Amino acid sequence: MSVTDDIKSRLDIVQYISQIVPLKKAGRNLTACCPFHHEKTPSFVVFPERQSWHCFGACATGGDIFTFVMKHENIDFPAALISLAERAGVEIKPRSDDQRRIDERIERLRGVVDQTAVFYHQLLWDAPEAAHARDYVLKRGLSEATIAQFKLGYAPRDWAATLNHLKMLGYTAQDVMDAGCASQNDEGRVYDRFRDRLMIPIHDERGRAIGFGARALNPEDTPKYLNSPQSEGLFDKSRTLFALHHARPTIRESEVAVIVEGYMDAITAHQAKFTNVVAQMGTALTKPQLKLLSQYAKRLILALDADAAGVRATMRGLNVMQEASETKQVFFDPTATLRQASHFDLAIEVITIPEGKDPDEVIRKDPATWQTLIEMAQPVAEYLIQVGTAHLRHDAPLPEREQAARELLPILIATENDLQRQANVQQLAYKLRLGSGRALLEWALQNVPNERVKAQPQRSPAAFSAPTEVAAGGEGQAKSTFNVNRAAERERYCIAALLQAPERLALANRRLREAEAAPLDAEDFTQGDYRAIYLTLREGVDQDDVSISEFLAARLPDLRELIEDLRETNLAHLQRRLERGLHGDWVAVLNKETRVVATLNDVEALKTSLGQHILELRRLHLRRQNTELQYLQQDLQRDGQQATPTDTPQTGTFEGQIAVNASVLARIERAMRH
Repeated sequence: MSVTDDIKSRLDIVQYISQIVPLKKAGRNLTACCPFHHEKTPSFVVFPERQSWHCFGACATGGDIFTFVMKHENIDFPAALISLAERAGVEIKPRSDDQRRIDERIERLRGVVDQTAVFYHQLLWDAPEAAHARDYVLKRGLSEATIAQFKLGYAPRDWAATLNHLKMLGYTAQDVMDAGCASQNDEGRVYDRFRDRLMIPIHDERGRAIGFGARALNPEDTPKYLNSPQSEGLFDKSRTLFALHHARPTIRESEVAVIVEGYMDAITAHQAKFTNVVAQMGTALTKPQLKLLSQYAKRLILALDADAAGVRATMRGLNVMQEASETKQVFFDPTATLRQASHFDLAIEVITIPEGKDPDEVIRKDPATWQTLIEMAQPVAEYLIQVGTAHLRHDAPLPEREQAARELLPILIATENDLQRQANVQQLAYKLRLGSGRALLEWALQNVPNERVKAQPQRSPAAFSAPTEVAAGGEGQAKSTFNVNRAAERERYCIAALLQAPERLALANRRLREAEAAPLDAEDFTQGDYRAIYLTLREGVDQDDVSISEFLAARLPDLRELIEDLRETNLAHLQRRLERGLHGDWVAVLNKETRVVATLNDVEALKTSLGQHILELRRLHLRRQNTELQYLQQDLQRDGQQATPTDTPQTGTFEGQIAVNASVLARIERAMRH
């Protein structure tokens, strides 16, 4: 994560801007009179989901938290970076040679894991000794498409087959051990860590292979599941959610994530088209995992075992179990779940799986039953009260009801949300017939010292969703020289071209002027790093004191490595990166990269290609803005408010701004066809 992304993950734009200008709820967004110009009717809109803002009035501009600070405080990007870094508690410093070496080492280890996964996957398909593994996956009802999607594999019985294969690819025994694919005994002998197991590759949220879950195929082998060992910078199960790289698009679209316990549960769910399911790998749901999910989801559904007695024991004895054994795995930590859910503004719900089954079995037998369970999910507090009082008779005496309250109250008041805490306790008081919920809450705050939570001001709704990746293609779009499938790749191309020769910025703006559109703007970029580079590049072009390279190096030390990578536009550089072990992503895009290089070094081709890409950036920008305006207009109309963000004659209404954008879009699309 870059320093800019780190800062934005820690600071909520709604909270920041609300300290400067009063914001008023307007559907899912917030509005205010623009702080940058005088107006009577609000034209300034903050979009929590995208963590961005835009003035639809006289300013006609917007951006993220960095651009807001730059405009509000009249400072450049480096100064805004320093200001927000201090506020977020992020340290800014250039990467040292040691840090670079560590990064390169981690990339090499990712290459080891990736190549190991390829090796295991091929064995599962073809090796005669993997016949029983193939029988197992077929018995579990997995299709060939699912096996390929999740790159399932087979680790052979041989003690050194994987090690020898990786050595042939140029990796050392130490590389293989550091990647968690080999072990060493007391005599110094190195051997394969995984043998005769079904191999399930584990990826991070970006789809990079970082480890394995290995299921024993022989019933006598223990443990049943063997994971890759923890390794700093590579595999940390407390920060990883299995299948998130597959589930992320659906989770982002639906804002709902379903969390199951096992790898097979998640794999079977995806095969059945329940593609918002992830697995938390057998440990208690952790704060880093919740933080990761909060970037994409607003609602989490936990799939729990139906054994009520077991859940009650977990609630009572969680701390004891964790203190007694660091290796004890607890799937459901209700106290931490409630506290962390409120911290990340997540709604946590629970479904209970029919007794004696797991999600894998339920989905394979009847997908409709799983869908029904999801639709019947309960808020976690309601679930805890139901489970924690299930043992009580209707006419239970007062001492028994008070004992149940003493067990549940420390959990129910753990949330940081005052209103939620009061509602939880009120619900418990009603369930146990203990009178006033307010009196019960006061008692809990006075008599539960270890779980006391002081009242805190309400948090503004926070959304850490990464910017939505917008497909570059579409009906009626003119084909550009370089086929770009994702907005991020198109932005990378444009930034690389401008870094290689900053004077090309004039060419880009000339192309926009031909379409009667405004010059290139930071809002044309969705990626935070590229936006930061563009802002500083534009500033560097306008000054004459030092070279652009010196200006960038001085102003953006935290992005120096990214800038160097973008400026390195030759095949030798790409080949070096491949040789260092970046086999996964780079092999997949090598053909695209070589075409980028060829185009960047061909001046005539670049004039056409860069111009087309700049026009496409603006086209996507305007389409995103019109979508936001339409949502805002619908929200205001649903709330019975008048959809008039500004009294300036240029736009007049949201419909006016949409019409203006549509006119520019038409001109841009005509320009792209010529």
